[in-house]
Formats: sequence, C-alpha cells, structure tokens
Amino acid sequence: MKAVTLLLAAAAFGAHANHDEHESHSHGAHEHGHGHLNLVVDGDQLMIELQAPAADLVGFEHAAKSEQEKAQYAKAIAQLKQPDALFRFDPAAGCKLTQQELQATKKEHEHKHDHDHDHDKAASDKHEDHHGHDEAGHADMGAMYTYTCATPAKLTSLEATLFSVYPSLEKLSVQGILPGGQTAAELTPSANKLSW
Repeated sequence: MKAVTLLLAAAAFGAHANHDEHESHSHGAHEHGHGHLNLVVDGDQLMIELQAPAADLVGFEHAAKSEQEKAQYAKAIAQLKQPDALFRFDPAAGCKLTQQELQATKKEHEHKHDHDHDHDKAASDKHEDHHGHDEAGHADMGAMYTYTCATPAKLTSLEATLFSVYPSLEKLSVQGILPGGQTAAELTPSANKLSW
C-alpha cells in the first residue's frame, strides 16, 4: 500500500513541477541538458523518479533506425536499469532496490496541433500515428525506482552520480517529499548532492 501512496505523492509532485514551469501548455519544459528528479521518502521506502530528454540519455530523440542507433538505445536502457550507477546513498541506510519501471521515449509533443485550414482528419491522424512526431517532436525518457531501506534514519542524502554516465546532462531539478517536509533543489555535476 505504501508504494501506491508514494506513486500518488510523486504524481502530484510531478504535476506541481510541470505547473511551475510556466509553460502555456500542460507539459513541463523540454530543455536539453535539463532533467527532473522527484524524490519521496516515506517510512522505510524511498522512491526516485527520473525524467530527462532522450537526447541526453540516448544521444538522439528520434526512433532508432541504424544498427548504431539501436545499440545506443539498448545501452541507454541498460544504464537506466542500473540505478546504482546513477544515484548513491549512505550504505548504512541499507537501501535495496525493490522495484523499477522504465519510461522509454515518452513523447512530449504528442498533442494535436490546431490548424486554420481543413483536411481529412482521418488521413491526418493516420499520418501522425505513423510518424509519431519522431522527426520534429521531443522525446523524454526516464525511470522510477523504489527502494526499501533497512535503517531509514541513516538515509539523509542522495548523490546524483548520473552526471558522469550522461555527460550532456547539465542540471537536474529536484523536488522531494522528505521526512522533514518538501524540498526543491537544483543539482549539477559540480554540486550533485542533496542532503536532508
């Protein structure tokens, strides 16, 4: 049941973060080099949600076409499946990964465009579904990780080591619900630790 609470809290937090971007549409800003991290600590559970442009995690945002691009994409997925290389906590907290969910190439630009001229809507929809905005759209990728910590009182910080894995990622906007309340921060390669 706690996992559901964590997911709901993160979803609400994510909606709040997207609202704060001051965008004219309902999506958060898609800015290359800028990822988002939602963090929830509830009892002995830690949940981390990472979202970043596919350009930063894979190297491109379109569907993988060549063998080289397919290999890059497979490598990116493999890296997302290894959160120990992306985040570090105090080992004394005894946090073990209990669940992970990858969010691969989520299109941010999938909403329908308003056009002043008329065309055959069915043909237009078929065209959009076939191409999926791969050429001009922005794709985000990410993952959600849930940990259970043996000694949650020792869980007092998170170090974002993902900057060395994804060198084009320049900053990470963090929002968190922690035992002491809510927090917001910005992590960078030179300031990559959040303490609470």
